[in-house]
Amino acid sequence: MGREKLGFTNSVKLLLGCMALFMMLSCASADNPSLSAVPAQSEATETLPKIDQQTSEEPDTLGQESSIELEAEQEENIVEEIIPSSRGVSDTTVRIGIIKTGDVFSDVELGVEARISRVQNEDEMNAREIEIVQVIDDGGDPQKALEAAQSLASQDVFAIVVASVAADKAVTDYLAEQNIPFFGWGFLEGFCYPNKWGFGFNGCLNGHALNISGATVDDSSLRITKIFYGREPTITLVTTSDIAGDAMEAAVNKVWGENLVAVIKIPPTQDSGIAESIIEGINNVDSDILWLSIGLGKTLQAKAQLISSFPGMVVDDVTYLPGILREYETSKELEGGYVFTQFPPQEEYREASTLIATDLENVNGPLIYSQAISLGYWSADFLMYLLNQIGEELNTRSFFNVANIQGTIYSSNVSGGPCSMMTALVHQDPSSGLALLQVRGGVFRPVVDFNCPKRYWEE
Repeated sequence: MGREKLGFTNSVKLLLGCMALFMMLSCASADNPSLSAVPAQSEATETLPKIDQQTSEEPDTLGQESSIELEAEQEENIVEEIIPSSRGVSDTTVRIGIIKTGDVFSDVELGVEARISRVQNEDEMNAREIEIVQVIDDGGDPQKALEAAQSLASQDVFAIVVASVAADKAVTDYLAEQNIPFFGWGFLEGFCYPNKWGFGFNGCLNGHALNISGATVDDSSLRITKIFYGREPTITLVTTSDIAGDAMEAAVNKVWGENLVAVIKIPPTQDSGIAESIIEGINNVDSDILWLSIGLGKTLQAKAQLISSFPGMVVDDVTYLPGILREYETSKELEGGYVFTQFPPQEEYREASTLIATDLENVNGPLIYSQAISLGYWSADFLMYLLNQIGEELNTRSFFNVANIQGTIYSSNVSGGPCSMMTALVHQDPSSGLALLQVRGGVFRPVVDFNCPKRYWEE
């Protein structure tokens, strides 16, 4: 299959600009840049829970287990209503499809193929072969994404890997109505409750913003405290002055509390003078970290100037794009800055990245793999795990029962891989895996390795 060069078109800007700002919310224009007051701290939020406190304190297992039991009880009737279809399943194969936005996730199918290749090479006796029926590029168009879903459904596929910025609620609702499980990166609303057929390899990222009962906020940014040697750092957040930016502000405030000392809002329509607006906003603010969550284009425009002007760390949440540093000018703009990533970074050279690299050799894949490949790989890994848990009696009802009612613990079982997740909670909670990298000498260098919070099922 062909590998297109990643181009930052309108679809890319949409993804990277809104992903960390809760992509299911609209990106509307608003006021001029302003330094807003920090919202009142939630009663449920501690001032700043340290990383070691979060991972070592005794978890509230009783409440979480009760929530699972209640959910299971409510859904038993739903299971009975599901027609046990073996669509796309034979004794030897499971048929799947892939929907992608090509200029964003150009080579996602390589990641899926690489993971599939391992089953064939290891000759797992009881494993069904995964057959990719078709890869459809929706071009970032929601109507084409829906048509792609309908086309694949007509071809009798059992599951779909969704790597699309256009798979809106109409698309994911359609897949759920057809009882088609879909896997991918959980930034889309369809990966969250009440949809129970979407499985993000990193959970549901927007459960808190969607006000899903019991959903937890993503506290992964607290990993950055590890490099402050016990001192609690302060943060200035730069986000957009729209509903998505408001959601980002609320989420960061919930996690960081009074250590979020300032919030600067940039209109999503502002295309120039962004660094100057931010510098003016932080003129009288004393903080350790400047966190940019304003999208790729604005970040690239402003980051170099901010790195030279701001005395602390300048961090963003979009520029970890393997291959982006090959362009000299881009590399210069990012030099010395930091970036969060929800994907296990290959620069750590841990077991997870070695495993992907080895499997990519089986399909003649690249040495440096993209986020799209990583997305495809771990999505396929999650799918194959659930298929193995179900075993021979695979159909739509048995899948739903094992994944959502009985619940099982998905784990990549490799060092540096995605965080383990309780599948019965995957539609409400993020996995909260995160790494911090710095651009030094024109390459990404790990500063805080990818790691995961300890969950109650790991005790």
